[in-house]
Amino acid sequence: MSISLHTGIRTAAVSTAWTVWDVPFQLVVTDPWAMHHARLEVTDLIGGLVEAVDRRLPAARREERLLQLLGGDREPAPRPFPYGIASAPAGADAHRPAPAPWQQAFTAAARARHGWTVAAGPAAPALIAQRCAEIVAESYSCGVLVAFGDHVATSGLAPVGGWRVALRDAPDAASELVAIDGGAISSVSCVRPGRPERLQPLVVAGTGREVVPAWRSVTVAAADAAAAGAACTGALLRGVAAPAWLEALGLPARLVDAQGVPHAAGEWPAAA
Repeated sequence: MSISLHTGIRTAAVSTAWTVWDVPFQLVVTDPWAMHHARLEVTDLIGGLVEAVDRRLPAARREERLLQLLGGDREPAPRPFPYGIASAPAGADAHRPAPAPWQQAFTAAARARHGWTVAAGPAAPALIAQRCAEIVAESYSCGVLVAFGDHVATSGLAPVGGWRVALRDAPDAASELVAIDGGAISSVSCVRPGRPERLQPLVVAGTGREVVPAWRSVTVAAADAAAAGAACTGALLRGVAAPAWLEALGLPARLVDAQGVPHAAGEWPAAA
């Protein structure tokens, strides 16, 4: 099914990127004149969080503290994806490029080092991305995309052709480009660094049970980044039942199994 995407009054988009807690952070706006002040506003918000959270804390404790500061200790209520999503031409420019192989390997290595605990509910980076996108869109009346690690949040009117987000399942996999006219996309990869044939086991929070995931990667589009990230986690916890669960929620998703075969759920578009 072909889905028509929003076309905004502005076609130009400018981007800037840096790192937060060693995680890639990207800000894209459709008004080039707003970028300078938008970045200052975002860095002020994140700077306050950085000062309030001791970086030496273990990853799980740091996540818990951030969720407290952001007021995100509840699981977001699932609702269908209310925006358009379509496959973008392979040669189109991406507003958010696919993570580089070193970034994916860095994330996987950090999970292996700290232990990968999966629990229901929003992730702090997803909440930060969503909060930043909404603040900038409201302050400067422009379209905004914020990508923080595996989470991409948007707010305001999308540029012509939608927000184009490139996805990659593993360091040796080709990118897929999708366009959304609003909402958010979150992804999670279970591939071990340097060993794409092996999946990283995860520990289920609350039970301490270690399981091998059924999916090599999960990508979900939702109304906001918190819901998209929580849906990725929910899909991992549900294993082979995840596609039916996501479809019942009305969430477009792409899941890649351990053999590298993609499975679409909901209205996830076929690759161009």
